[in-house]
Formats: sequence, structure tokens, C-alpha cells
Amino acid sequence: MKSCVSCSLAFNGAANMFKTELEIIHTRQWRLLVEVAFKVLGCRFLAEDVVQEAFLKLWMSHDVQDIQCPICYLFRMVRNQAIDRLRRLILESRYHVDEEQLGEQAATTPSPERATLGQYEWAALLNALDELPERARTAFAMTQLEGYSQREVAAQLGASPTTVHYMIRDALGHCRDRLRIND
Repeated sequence: MKSCVSCSLAFNGAANMFKTELEIIHTRQWRLLVEVAFKVLGCRFLAEDVVQEAFLKLWMSHDVQDIQCPICYLFRMVRNQAIDRLRRLILESRYHVDEEQLGEQAATTPSPERATLGQYEWAALLNALDELPERARTAFAMTQLEGYSQREVAAQLGASPTTVHYMIRDALGHCRDRLRIND
């Protein structure tokens, strides 16, 4: 028979006797165990959950023969589980996404309707570009689609940057007008 000085309960190693002792500890020490967990978590409801989980875990445990002091063991379990719960809560709060926000976020892939509409708009843009003079189409494509600066386009076309600016402005206006007509 093992004895527990702290809780003045004798523990003989038998599972049934241990469960009886655990019921006594539950009755006598519940509030104090909740306080231990509350000091770590700062929430009484979470603290009560942790204490209940610790009792259940110990209740269901089959390796109780080595426990010399059930109260000390239970206090240590409650403290460790409270710390684990706090860590998990902190981790979850870092990566938490509100479910309401998920509905408001735009989908990463367009709907089939939007994809089809995009294809029609792209075809209409290509048709509008085909209607432009060659130099204006080249200036527009180089600046708007390929990412060249107006100075680079001017050097490539052998035109002034101001002329390239006007070609791009006119091309944008023409494309905008054509896309409005197709709507």
C-alpha cells in the first residue's frame, strides 16, 4: 500500500480503490483545481473543462499503480493541461478565420459564367486592337501587356515619348469604346 502524505489518503494500487479515492478528491478539491487552471487560462469555463478532462483522463487510466499521491498528480495534470490548452488557444487565434469572412472572400477561381464572360471580353479586346493602326497596336501591347515603359517603346518604334503617349491614349479610348458597344 502506497500512502499519500499530502492528501492523507492511502492508495493500495487496486483500480476500484483508486476510483473511490478519486471521487473523494473530486468532491474535496474541485474548486481548488479549477482555481489552478483559472490562473493559467483566465476563464472559469475553460478551467472547469480542463479539470473535468484531467479527472476523466485519470479515471480512464489503467496505469495507476505508480501514482504515489493522487492529489499531487492531479494538480500537476490540471496545470499541464491548462498550459497545453492556453498554447492551443494562442495558436488557433493566430490562424483563426471568421466563418462569415470566408463567405465574403472572392473565389480564387472564377465561376463558369465569369470565365465565359472573360473570354468574350478578351475576344472583343483583340478585335478592337486589330482595328488599330500597326504602330498604335504595338505601342499599346508593349506598354499594357508586356510591361515596357513608354520611353522603351518610343526607342523601339523610333518615335518620341509624347507620340507614344498619344498612341496609347487613343488605343485605350478606342478599346474602351468598342468594349462598351459590345456590352
